[in-house]
Amino acid sequence: MKYCKNCGTENSDENQFCFNCRCAEFNPVKETFAGSQQNAAPIMPPPPAPLPPYPQNIPIVQKKKKPLGIFDLLAILGFVAAIVGMFSTSIILHPISAVASIIGFIGETRFKGLAIAGFVMAIVGGIVYTVLSLYQNNIIPQWITNGAFH
Repeated sequence: MKYCKNCGTENSDENQFCFNCRCAEFNPVKETFAGSQQNAAPIMPPPPAPLPPYPQNIPIVQKKKKPLGIFDLLAILGFVAAIVGMFSTSIILHPISAVASIIGFIGETRFKGLAIAGFVMAIVGGIVYTVLSLYQNNIIPQWITNGAFH
């Protein structure tokens, strides 16, 4: 038997590498007077040095959040106005939503996705409101809303 120089694991004589740590170096085996073998003491790596204690008086630095700017507020206003416009006073809120969303998108904002969503909802809501108004006032024929083959 031979012992690994790296980890001290006992390996068979046929092993070319330690089966524990895959090291290729082994300690020599000493022969004693009665024909029995005695191994040299395995060389173990020194224990790691202890870590220094964590200093307790270091202040924790947090990033300061940037306050909301005018373009951030316009992007949020455009989105909220588009949602509210789906349910009431859409003739007023959809144009406001579209304009606020465009201005909020063009400016430097963190809410570009919200501005895009507000603009798309304002356009779709405006189209739906326009078609419904034209249909209710009998300005567009029924075959457009009901289908040509109905």
